[in-house]
Amino acid sequence: MFFFFFKILEIEKNSTQQEIKTAFRKQAIKWHPDKNPDMDVNEKMQLINEAYLILKDEEARYHYDIEYAKFYNFY
Repeated sequence: MFFFFFKILEIEKNSTQQEIKTAFRKQAIKWHPDKNPDMDVNEKMQLINEAYLILKDEEARYHYDIEYAKFYNFY
């Protein structure tokens, strides 16, 4: 399955690195297991971490954008 990392972090596709970092922190605090002891949020946190790792790295983000476009037939 292909995940839309911008949606996971609740940001726009043209977000800056600072906006990505801020959104990651906001989502990580919101979905951290310590804040949600009655919920299984491990999968959600894994997606948030993966989204941040890809989007914060310029080269990884470039390749992600290409693969996203191919997946959704934007080219």
